[in-house]
Amino acid sequence: MALTEQQKQRIEENRKRALQIRKQKQEEKERQDNCLTAKQGGTNNTGGFLAAAAADESGRDKKRKIEPGTSSAPHPHPTTKTSINKLSNNQSKNELDDDEESLEDFEHNATEYITKAEAQRVYCLPLGTLAVCSYTERENPHKKGWSSMKLYSRSEVRRRARKRFGGKDGLVQERERRKEKRLEKDLEEMKDVFG
Repeated sequence: MALTEQQKQRIEENRKRALQIRKQKQEEKERQDNCLTAKQGGTNNTGGFLAAAAADESGRDKKRKIEPGTSSAPHPHPTTKTSINKLSNNQSKNELDDDEESLEDFEHNATEYITKAEAQRVYCLPLGTLAVCSYTERENPHKKGWSSMKLYSRSEVRRRARKRFGGKDGLVQERERRKEKRLEKDLEEMKDVFG
């Protein structure tokens, strides 16, 4: 069944209108996100914290020990050949770690920062490893009276986890092993319920 010219024209008009509506909604969302980052203690849909919010003048964001070679550390201007080589090696490591092929499916549209619980669950890192990672403290969006949240850089946590488990495949295998272990434990606990 071939479409008539009138149908083709109506389809094209609807497509253009849909694109225009999508663009307007995206602009409106960006404006709302900007307004939320301007408010103190606001939340958005990035997991309950403001992933792209800059540090405000009140000193709400605090940085802790930042290792050289991490993406969150400012890179000084290298003056010697060795510092240029070290800087390029560190940048290439970060680029390899953050390129699209090395990311897992859930990481493609994920936020820059993650919570301690998520770092332990998704990247299988123990508290000792997280203790040496750099973090940003932010006001807790759920309740201001609670202690501030420690948000860890996803790229640094990913890098440390892959180093610990021997790359992306090792991390995936470890995650699956832990999942199976939890399932077996749950089945063992529930064994008496059905019998």
